[in-house]
Amino acid sequence: MRKLLLILALVMGGASLTTILADDQITMSFIKKGSSSSSGTFAPPRPWYITQDDCVLTMPAFEDDFTLELHDENDVIVYTDYVPAGTTQIVLPSTLSGDFELRLVGDTYYYIGYISL
Repeated sequence: MRKLLLILALVMGGASLTTILADDQITMSFIKKGSSSSSGTFAPPRPWYITQDDCVLTMPAFEDDFTLELHDENDVIVYTDYVPAGTTQIVLPSTLSGDFELRLVGDTYYYIGYISL
């Protein structure tokens, strides 16, 4: 019984640690442009993460170019930037503040996440 309680304590403590470490991460979800639920079977890629340090975003390198967009609460684009293939870090203007929807837009897809600056 003691071993079971110890294992539960470790698992629960590990979950708390994961939550603490993930506070600076933005979860990005995949959306295929023009997709519908009746278009056959489609398994979207797993979500991935961008690490945020104030206005600096760090991400894995992409093979494709994309456009970064920040949308405000009214879905108005307040900032946009071209991001070339291979980029791993983006610095946003320090004049931006508030909560935004972050989109990384490719030709036929985009990733979406939420960011506070």
